[in-house]
Amino acid sequence: MINTPETKIWTAEDPVEITQRGLRQVQVHPKIGFTFAAALRSFLRADPDVIMVGEMRDQETAEIGVESSLTGHLVFSTLHTNSAPETVTRLLDMELDPFSFSDAILCILAQRLCRRLCECKQQYQPERPELEEIILEYGVEAFKKTGINPAEIKLWKAVGCPKCGDSGYKGRLGIHELLQGTDEMKTLIKRKSEIEQIRKQAIADGMTTLKQDGILKCFQGLTDLKEVRKVCIK
Repeated sequence: MINTPETKIWTAEDPVEITQRGLRQVQVHPKIGFTFAAALRSFLRADPDVIMVGEMRDQETAEIGVESSLTGHLVFSTLHTNSAPETVTRLLDMELDPFSFSDAILCILAQRLCRRLCECKQQYQPERPELEEIILEYGVEAFKKTGINPAEIKLWKAVGCPKCGDSGYKGRLGIHELLQGTDEMKTLIKRKSEIEQIRKQAIADGMTTLKQDGILKCFQGLTDLKEVRKVCIK
């Protein structure tokens, strides 16, 4: 969406897996000292509009990323954490300045990949105990807010056919949770709050958790509960 001829986008990747028209993609080479941090410093001299850092592995890279954001650049990056709220604590554990970080954050998107049901899937009406278990996993209060009528819920199960090698699954599906950098969230980051407080605030700001998003996609027939439970932490 943002890749337009008027927008200058620089990326630092390790390695450059997919090349894309319109992007200036650079591969880092730590053995010769060309790290993510070194690449970021070079990028800033080229006056980019958007910077993408393949991964924030250390404090130096994270700090330059935040500084780049505060000087008017849109910065994208990835981190390996279990959930969106844990990303905040991970960056703070890297001794990132909480005030700069809170000013820079727009949002954090967590992603899990689960297997997608093949076309041979079979629809069924879940029994009452299974429904109650799903609602409990989703969160009783949160489920009420969705406005979904439990009596109308339909689920799908894997069957298996020659197309999917009799596994019942073909392709993959992303399930996500989006933590937004609201004023309340920024205040918690400045205070270096506990992970549970950050999680509660994210949900209060409208975040659908990974498991909740997975359950909603089960209702759409995209995947099944077994897959969602397999990739989502409790």
